[in-house]
Amino acid sequence: MHDRAIPYLVVYTCFRVPSMPDYPSYFLKLDAILKEARSPKPIPFFRRVDMEALFGLKKRQAVNLMHRIGAVRVSRELAIPQRDLVRWLEEMISHPAVEMERRRQDTVIDRIVELKAETAARSVKITLPDPVPTVDLPLGVDLQPGLLTISFENEQQLMERLFLLARVFATRPQLLQGLRPTR
Repeated sequence: MHDRAIPYLVVYTCFRVPSMPDYPSYFLKLDAILKEARSPKPIPFFRRVDMEALFGLKKRQAVNLMHRIGAVRVSRELAIPQRDLVRWLEEMISHPAVEMERRRQDTVIDRIVELKAETAARSVKITLPDPVPTVDLPLGVDLQPGLLTISFENEQQLMERLFLLARVFATRPQLLQGLRPTR
C-alpha cells in the first residue's frame, strides 16, 4: 500500500504548474546600487546593516543575500568585500532575468498610463441638444467639395458638432454626393 502512495506524489509534483518567478524588489535598482557600491568607502566591506540600507531589505533577507554573494566573517559580523559585491552586481545587471523584469515593468507602466488616459477620456460627458429635424449643417460647420471646416471653442463643442454632423449625414446621405474635390 505504501508503494502506491509514492507514484501519486511523483505525478503530483511533476504536473504542478510553475508559478511566476518572484524577482527581488531590488532588480530594478541594480544600477543605482552598483554605483553606490563602487564609491570609495572608509572600510572596503559591506556589513549587514549596509546591505539592508543599500538593497532595501530586512535583516533576514540581507543575511541570505550576503551568504549567496559570499559573506565572510569580519570580527564578529558578516561582511561582503567591496570588490566581491561589485563583481556580483555587475553579473546580476547582465543577467537575462534582470532585463526581462525591466521590460516587464516597462510594459506594465505603459499599460497603466494607457488605462489612465482611457479612463480620463471616458469621464468626458458630451451633452447634445435635442435633435431638430433639419437638413442644415450644424452651427460652425461648413461643407464644400473637398473641404470640411468645423469651428469650435473647446473639445466638448467639437465633439458635439461632429456628432450632429454624423447625425445629419445618417439621415440625409444625399448631402455627401457631389462633394468630391474638384481638380
